[in-house]
Amino acid sequence: MIHDFTLVYALSPELNSQDEVMHRLAGSDCADATVGWGRPGYVALAFSREATDCNAAVALAVAQMAQAFPGAQLVRTVAGVP
Repeated sequence: MIHDFTLVYALSPELNSQDEVMHRLAGSDCADATVGWGRPGYVALAFSREATDCNAAVALAVAQMAQAFPGAQLVRTVAGVP
């Protein structure tokens, strides 16, 4: 089943440019995310992933993002958003 969700992160000071965020994202297992920019220092990542349940899809993406964006803080998870 396909699950749609969005993860919003407060970025660490090391991720001080959109180019750096995109570079790290492209080299990660989350290169399938759609990136949204809003407030400076934050990034929203929209996913549409296949998994047995939504919690499993979200947990995997959060773990992958922790590797791509060390020091970033997850501030919001929104499930069911295309």
